Amino acid sequence: MSVRLLSPAPMLTELSSRCFDHSPLPMATVEGATHIVRYVNPVFCRLAGKTSDELVGTPFCAMLPDIDECTALLDRIYRTAQPESYTKLSSSDADPVLSCYAMWPLMADERAVGIAVQLIETAPLHERTLAMNEALMLGSLRLHEITADVASLNIQLHAEISEREQRERDALLLTNEVAHRIKNNLQIIVALIAHEAKSAAAPCVEGYRVMQARIGAIAELYDLISQTGDGQAIALDAYLEEIARTMSESLLDSRSGITIEVEAEPLEIDPVRAVPFGLLVNELVTNAIKHAFPDGTGRVVLGVQHIGDQIELTVADNGVGMKDKYSAQISERHGSDYVAIFVRQIGGTIAVSRAEGTGTVVRIRLPLLVAAHLKGLSA
Repeated sequence: MSVRLLSPAPMLTELSSRCFDHSPLPMATVEGATHIVRYVNPVFCRLAGKTSDELVGTPFCAMLPDIDECTALLDRIYRTAQPESYTKLSSSDADPVLSCYAMWPLMADERAVGIAVQLIETAPLHERTLAMNEALMLGSLRLHEITADVASLNIQLHAEISEREQRERDALLLTNEVAHRIKNNLQIIVALIAHEAKSAAAPCVEGYRVMQARIGAIAELYDLISQTGDGQAIALDAYLEEIARTMSESLLDSRSGITIEVEAEPLEIDPVRAVPFGLLVNELVTNAIKHAFPDGTGRVVLGVQHIGDQIELTVADNGVGMKDKYSAQISERHGSDYVAIFVRQIGGTIAVSRAEGTGTVVRIRLPLLVAAHLKGLSA
C-alpha cells in the first residue's frame, strides 16, 4: 500500500492531519534520510505521553526499542517504495515490551517522500499477560458462580415441581374419595326410596320411582368421576349407558316390553354440566316411558354426536308421537318444568320433532366446551 502526494514534502503534514487525526490507532509520518517526525495524531501523543510539539522534529527511530532495525526498515521502504510491517519483543527481562507496527510510503513524483507509520500494538508483555490471566480468572470465577446458581435453581425447581405434583395427586385422590362416598350415600338413598315404594299406595309408587331414577342418575355420575382418574371430564357414552341401566332397573320391571338403548359417539362433558345433563336425560326418558307407549312396548334411544362446535343430545322413541299442537307449544310448556331448567343450566337449546312414521325425537344442542357464564348458571 502507498499514498500518492500531488506535491512533495510541504504537503505532508497537511495531508497527514486530514487523514489521520481521527484514527483510533496511533499514527505518525516521517520524512527525509534521518526519518524526522513531521506529524503525530492525538492517539500517538497520548500513547507517548508527550505533546505534538515535543515529538515533531525528532528522529522517529529514537522512539522505538531497536534503532538499528528501525533505521534499516525505514531505509528499505524509501528505497523500494513497498510497505513493511514489524513485530519485536524487547530483550529487557525487567520490562519486556511487545512492539508491532506497519509502515507504508507516501509517494510524490514517482518516489517516496515520506513514510506513514501505524502503531498496531505496544504494551509491556508482563502487563498484558497479567491482565489476560486476571480476565480469565475472573471469567472462570463468574462462570463457576453462574453454574452454582443454575444448579441451585434447578434443584429448587425440581423440588417445587415434585411438591406440586404431589399436591395434585393428593387433590385427585381426595376428589375421587369424595365422589365415591357421595355415590355410596346416594345409592343408600335410592335403596331407601325403593323400599318405601314397595309399601306405598299405588298412586305414590310412580313418584317414588321417578325420584329413584333422578337420584340414581346423579349417583352414576359420581361413580364415573371416581373412576376417571383425572377428575376433569366425563365420558358421555359411558354416562348414558349407566343412566340407561339405572332407569331400566328403577322404572321398568323384567316383564316390561320397553327398552332403553344408547348410540353415542365418544365425547366428553365437564363435571360442571354433567349433573344437569344427566337429570335432563332422566326427565326426557321418564316422559317417553310415561307417555309414548300406552301398550307397554317400545324403544327409547339415547344418542350424542359432535356437530361443529356443539354436542347434540337426542332422545328418540318409536311411540305414539305427539300431536302437532303439542309440538308447536313445546317451548312454552317446557319453560316452567324441569327440562327447561336443565337445558338452561347446560347452556343448550331444545327442539322437538316427530320421527319418521311414529314416535318423537327431542334434540338438545349444547356448547362443546364450557364457558365461564355457564358455571354461574349451574352454581
